[in-house]
Amino acid sequence: MAVLGIVGGTGPEGLGLAIRFAAAGERVLLGSRVRERAAAAAETVRSAVPRAEVAPGTNEEVVARANPVVVTIPWGGLEAFLAAAAPALAGKLVVDVVVPLRLRAGLFERAGGPDGESAGETIQRAAPAARVVSAFKTVPAARLADLGTRLGGDVLVSGDDPRARAEVAALVAKLPGLRPVDAGPLRNARHQEAITALLLNLNRQHHALTSITILGLERAR
Repeated sequence: MAVLGIVGGTGPEGLGLAIRFAAAGERVLLGSRVRERAAAAAETVRSAVPRAEVAPGTNEEVVARANPVVVTIPWGGLEAFLAAAAPALAGKLVVDVVVPLRLRAGLFERAGGPDGESAGETIQRAAPAARVVSAFKTVPAARLADLGTRLGGDVLVSGDDPRARAEVAALVAKLPGLRPVDAGPLRNARHQEAITALLLNLNRQHHALTSITILGLERAR
């Protein structure tokens, strides 16, 4: 069985995904810049999922040993991570869950890279031989971490490699309640990130945990 690695697995989104994928029977390698933090996060996963096959490691070990590699580190740390890890990502399926955000005048807004590129495009530019797909950007971390809450909504899946998109869609489908939606090329991840900013603003305004569902796809098919 493949090992699913999560870089930045001690943050809310990474830890939530680790819990859900462990509950789905996946082998998980949980990464952090500090091994002790990864070990503590792995214990949290085991507490939620007693049968979990989860092990801790550094982010570098995750990149070296796992495939796919799920990147959930904060936007501010992405450049430093890629400077060290990009060569080792070559040939691997990389799932980008990073959302570039800033808070201005009390509202979240998208803060992209050069020429407005998405986090996925930033990863692809740094690691051109990686198979980068953006996904899970609109799924609330708090819902992921709570196994007592059934997930719901759609997960937009964007990437330039159709086969890689299909592989990530299969991963999404392993989490009950989530539906993968093929969202085309990686450039569309920019719009995923803008939707995330909107959802966070709605959460603050309405004291809620929002996600998205795309209507009309069944009819179109």
